[in-house]
Amino acid sequence: MSEHVVTNPAEMATHWRVAMSSLANLFLTMHRTLAAPMSLGPTELLIYTTIAVANVQKLMRERSIPSGRGATEILPREWVVPISRNAIASATGLPRETVRRHVARMVEAGMLIEDERGGVTTPIGVINDFGLEPMLEALLTEFARAAEGLLRAGVIEIQPGQGAG
Repeated sequence: MSEHVVTNPAEMATHWRVAMSSLANLFLTMHRTLAAPMSLGPTELLIYTTIAVANVQKLMRERSIPSGRGATEILPREWVVPISRNAIASATGLPRETVRRHVARMVEAGMLIEDERGGVTTPIGVINDFGLEPMLEALLTEFARAAEGLLRAGVIEIQPGQGAG
């Protein structure tokens, strides 16, 4: 039997301010932590994060992530999915021209690359080149703090799940 995390709507209403403060603080910590290594402003961070998530969507759809693909090893290019500027605009809600300008600057700075299949991707080796690996601990620590606060308030709870089978 496995456990899973669920929301508690009744407690959400009772502890709205606590829950929102916890989530907003998590967002701000994530922004500060993710933006710092590459000196990204808020708009560029939104665009860059959208691209990074899109680039690994093929891998993340796998039921079981292949050995060696879930850590920081360089992914083979066939596992990296490029994303178009229009798709970035759609995903972020930013105007297409804003996306175009920021993507052009990030390509020029070497933070993104044009993919021969169309669209853009992050460069090969970006995790190591920008020293991003240590940020995971800081992000997960803040996530754990937020989760603990939400659990204490009863806004989320752990429930037994149904085992496979």
